[in-house]
Amino acid sequence: MQVDACIREMCKASGASMRSVSADLGKSPAYVRLAGRAGGSPALATVADVADVLGYDLAIVDRETGETVGTIEAPRRASAQTSDEASR
Repeated sequence: MQVDACIREMCKASGASMRSVSADLGKSPAYVRLAGRAGGSPALATVADVADVLGYDLAIVDRETGETVGTIEAPRRASAQTSDEASR
């Protein structure tokens, strides 16, 4: 599955509109729609943030074994944790 289709499918499966996900990310209403546009190639950080808002994780999976090697932390989550730590 291509990244653009994956973004559309995550939104569809979660019942969230691309506009609402954009709002949850604090971005313009068209932000996720443009990232999910056919032929688009959004940054990995964008995909990780969209997945995070929708309750998904991005994982690196070994093709040979099917084992999850690791997950990609959404930049929005990492920056929120950094902000929380700085305010303590």
